Amino acid sequence: MRRLAMGSLLMAGLMWPLQCAAQSTWWESLGDEGLMLLISEGLTNNHDLGVAVDRIEQAEALARRSRAAMLPSLSFDGQGTMAPLDGLGFQFGGFPAGGDVSGPVPSLYYTGSANLSARYRLTSWGSEYRTLQSRRLQTLASRGDRDGVAVGLVTQIASAYFDAVSAREQIGIVQGQIEASQRLADATRLRYEGGQATALDVLQQRQQVASAKANLPQVRATLRVAIERLHFLVGRDAGAPAPTVGERLPELPRLSEEDVPASLFTAPFDRPDLRGGQARLDASLFDVESASLSRLPTIDLSAGTGYQAFQARSVSTQSTWNAGIVVSLPLFDGFDSSARVREAQANARAARGSLRQLEAQARSEVRSSRVQLEEQVEQLAALQEQLDASSLAYQESRRRYFAGLASFIDVFTSLNGMQAAELNVARLKRTALGSWIELQRATGGSWTRDLAER
Repeated sequence: MRRLAMGSLLMAGLMWPLQCAAQSTWWESLGDEGLMLLISEGLTNNHDLGVAVDRIEQAEALARRSRAAMLPSLSFDGQGTMAPLDGLGFQFGGFPAGGDVSGPVPSLYYTGSANLSARYRLTSWGSEYRTLQSRRLQTLASRGDRDGVAVGLVTQIASAYFDAVSAREQIGIVQGQIEASQRLADATRLRYEGGQATALDVLQQRQQVASAKANLPQVRATLRVAIERLHFLVGRDAGAPAPTVGERLPELPRLSEEDVPASLFTAPFDRPDLRGGQARLDASLFDVESASLSRLPTIDLSAGTGYQAFQARSVSTQSTWNAGIVVSLPLFDGFDSSARVREAQANARAARGSLRQLEAQARSEVRSSRVQLEEQVEQLAALQEQLDASSLAYQESRRRYFAGLASFIDVFTSLNGMQAAELNVARLKRTALGSWIELQRATGGSWTRDLAER
C-alpha cells in the first residue's frame, strides 16, 4: 500500500501536461527577462530557502547515522595505569608469570594494554533497516519542504514584481490623465475668458486636475513598497540599486480546459507539500514496523585482539584475543517498547490525516483560483468594453463642447468615466494575473521539483 500510494502521487504529477520536464516554467513562458533574473537571484540568495536547505542536510545526516547501526563497529582502545605495588597483593594471581621475584621490590608497578575490538549486530529482524528507510523518507520530506519554500518564494517575487510593473503602468496612466485634464482646464479657462464658459466650468475642471494628481502619490507608494519587497525577497540590502521592472503588464495567458484538465480537480497534484506529506506518511509506517520489531530478541557478535603489558622489576607482555556471541531477550523494559509502538502508530495516523487535509486543500485552492480567474477574465472583458465606450464618449462630448453643442458637464462626466475605467482595467489586469499565478502554484507540477537547485 505504501508503494502504491507513492506511485500514484508520482504518476499524477507526470500526467500534468504543462509541467513536463522539457517544458519551460510558467514565469519563463511570460517572457519577462527582469522577472526571470529576479527569480534566479532570489533562489540563490533568499535566507528562508537557505534554512530549508540546511534542514535537508540535517535529515541526510540523520539517515547516515541510522545506516551506521547496520554496519560493523571497529574500535581501538589503549590503557595505561600506575599504582602502588603494595596493592597488587589484593589482585588475583599476584606477580605475572615470568616476573623476576628476586632483588629489591619497587614501590610502583605499571600496566598497559592495547586492544582492537569489533562488534556486529547479526540480526535485529529488520528494525534498523526500517529506521534507515524512515530517515531516508524524512529526507525526501525535507526536500519537499525546501521545494515548497522555493515555490512560495517564486510566487511572492512574481507578485511583488507585477505589483511594481502595475504601479508603473498606473503612474503612466495617471500622468496621462493629469496632462489631459490640464489641457482641458486650459481650454476651459480660455473659453471662460472669451465668455463661452462659466466660472463653474473652470472650477470643476480644476477639481478634476486635482483629483487626478491625488492618485499619483498612492500609486508611487505602491511602487516603492513593491520594490522594497523585492529587495527583501531576493536578499538584497536596502541600499542596493532598485531592480529593473517593466512598464506594462504582460498579456494574460489564455485559460482553457487543456491547461487545467478536469481530472486534476479530483486527482492528487504534484505539489511539494503533498510530496512531503506522502513521504512523512511512508516514514511513519516504517517507524511503526521498526518499533514493533524492536521488541524481538537481538543477536550480537563480538571479537577482539590485543596486547597486555606489566612492569614491576621487569616488563612482561602477553597477547590476548576473544570472540563471543550475545543474545538479548527483552523481558521487561517498563513498557517502553509498547509505548514506542503506540507513539509510532499515533504519528502514522496523524501523518495520514495531514496528507488527506493537504489533498483537500490542494483541490480547494485549484478550484478557487480557477473560479476567480474565470470571473476576472470575464469582468476584464466587460471593463475593456466600458473603457472603449467611455473613450469614444469623451472624444464626442469634447468635440461637441468646443462646437458649442454640449455643456461642460457632459465633458466632465465622460472624462471622469474614462479615467476611472482606465485605472480599473489596469488594476483588474494585475488581479487577474495574480490569480493565474496562484493557479500555477496550486496545480504544481514537475517544475516544482528541485527548484532551488536550478
